[in-house]
Amino acid sequence: MAVRARVQPGGSDGDGPAGVAPATAPGSERSTQRLWRPFSYRPPRPRELKELDRYNETLIGAARRATWSRRRLRAAGEGVVRLSDSFLRLSETAFDEQIEAAREAARRGRRDHDARTHAFAVVREAVRRTVGLRLYVEQVMGAWVMEDGCLAEMATGEGKTVTACLTAAVQGWMGYGTHVVTVNDYLARRDAELNGPIYKRLGLSVGVVQDQSPPPERLEAYSRDITYITDQQLIFDYLRDKLHAPLQPRVSALLLDEVTDTAMGGPRELWTGRIVQRGLYSAIIDEADSVLIDQATTPAIIGSEGGEDKSAQYYYTAAELAAKLRRGEHYAVDVQQHRVDLTDSGRERLAEVADALPAFWSGPRRRAELVTQALVARELYHIEDHYIVRDGDVHIVDPQTGRVLEGRQWQLGLHQAVQAKEGLKVTAPRETMARISYQRFFQLFRRLSGMTGTAWEVRKEMWSIYRLPVVRIPTHKPMIRRQRPDRMFLDRDAKFEAVANRVVELNRRGRPVLIGTRSVEASEAMSRLLEQRAIPHRVLNAVRHEEEAVIVAAAGKLGAVTVATNMAGRGTDILLGPGVADLGGLVVIATERHDSRRIDRQLFGRAGRQGDPGQAEVFKSLDDALLKLNGIRPLMRLLRRSFLARRLRLDVPLWWHAQRAASRRQALTRRMIAKSDLWFDRALYFENR
Repeated sequence: MAVRARVQPGGSDGDGPAGVAPATAPGSERSTQRLWRPFSYRPPRPRELKELDRYNETLIGAARRATWSRRRLRAAGEGVVRLSDSFLRLSETAFDEQIEAAREAARRGRRDHDARTHAFAVVREAVRRTVGLRLYVEQVMGAWVMEDGCLAEMATGEGKTVTACLTAAVQGWMGYGTHVVTVNDYLARRDAELNGPIYKRLGLSVGVVQDQSPPPERLEAYSRDITYITDQQLIFDYLRDKLHAPLQPRVSALLLDEVTDTAMGGPRELWTGRIVQRGLYSAIIDEADSVLIDQATTPAIIGSEGGEDKSAQYYYTAAELAAKLRRGEHYAVDVQQHRVDLTDSGRERLAEVADALPAFWSGPRRRAELVTQALVARELYHIEDHYIVRDGDVHIVDPQTGRVLEGRQWQLGLHQAVQAKEGLKVTAPRETMARISYQRFFQLFRRLSGMTGTAWEVRKEMWSIYRLPVVRIPTHKPMIRRQRPDRMFLDRDAKFEAVANRVVELNRRGRPVLIGTRSVEASEAMSRLLEQRAIPHRVLNAVRHEEEAVIVAAAGKLGAVTVATNMAGRGTDILLGPGVADLGGLVVIATERHDSRRIDRQLFGRAGRQGDPGQAEVFKSLDDALLKLNGIRPLMRLLRRSFLARRLRLDVPLWWHAQRAASRRQALTRRMIAKSDLWFDRALYFENR
């Protein structure tokens, strides 16, 4: 099937690539009616790596990162700044000529050092002329490595939002379209509004996709040069398009009117207007570790809407039976393996009560599976920790971010078991209609790059899965945040009392405090302790999230106290109020260590931005979730019994081992998801021919 691009009247007469509409004058947005240059999708790369292959991949990734010496990178950034400063005296007309020259070079595919230096210098000067910001050399360095297909690790507060403009503008000039991916709708809308004047001055159009955007608005946003969007909206739009038109991976939405009815197998009106994406050429991912690592532990699935489950009564009965069984006697719980096993005594007990139940419960295997699932829901999934109840239904909470995963459901009957446990209406399981993992999806992009404050810990995985070398960018000002030694307690109650007393002490001095908790329940428990001490504070979690950006932005004011789960407003800077710097800056208190040191650094990074003073403290206890799931039990028992062991700091290797074990388990989960992608490719190879 031949697919061709249409050239607008008055288009290129041979100077530019075929099928490219002429550029509009700088300072005005392009028409969204223009059609874009077609391109073939990037071949997906999921493959099964043996142990030796993974070792080789690690060496190749290390060599790739080593090519970016800090000295060489700074020289490139300083070259951009010098050239940009030479544009200061140019008139607007003369500067328009520079914009046109840079855009023409991008359209022709020039990516050499001089062309990139000129393009970045033009964008940097456009930023200064529109919003009054002069980008630092370090910001240019971050954009430089992203343009080269790397992941830039830039500390919190270093200005990643405007840094992305340099790379997005250059890639937007190419005419294929660029997606700037963020972690929530607020950041997508905010960044599009803040950077919109910059792109307009450069002759680029900007679109933004929100959760409530109808298909016509999505089509309009995707047709722009640069589209701001969340990872979930982007990936689910791809799946919906794939459902609407199986040929979509080979045909751009904006080229469908060039395809004959016969080629499409029916009237093209069936596809036109239903497909919203026009292709996956370029993606710049903000908070890339959250999107590519944390979100990648769960595949994206579109399922049919589940109505009322006809077998709902069985889940209710299983929940009642589970409540009658005794832990340790009838069943055993392995928290570290995240499983529940019925004992022989438990099976005998179920056989006794089955005599009084309908015939459905006479099958030993059937009743054992249902009751075991009910026990898993009862023992391992807790409200305000793994999920919340809202609008009469169960909503899953992401353990990494503390955010609600809208539209997600547990599989294999677990979601229905949790609904029955809470006494809610049991809905039918969703039938999978389309599925793709985050690894598989982002491998489809021809050009992929990103930025985040914490990626070094997962640099090997970023390379082996996404071919993204992680390059650390130095801070513009020295980091002066203080890290106090961890304080350990025997249980959570003692730990929370100590945290509350510490907040009282800091609040008397006027220092702002941000308290990080692992779950909704923990944040509410900490809030109650602060209320008892008459400490004014604000709470941010999956239940109370409406004013997230406002709460986080005000967390640096004099005397402010904020309690937050891991969501903690990533992407929103905490600016210190007047006089706070003289007091020592913001104090971040973590109420426990997280599954990865990377997540700890995310929380600590809220303090000490851009050379501001700050302080980070950790309060932890031996009943923290991290140790329950990953701790070394003999060493935990020793710590509980011996104050000498605590003085010898035996807790340090204990927590180090627990974080390492948790990170390995999550990496294994992501590898298994990647293997399932490989299996689907082999089993359904004809779909991708």
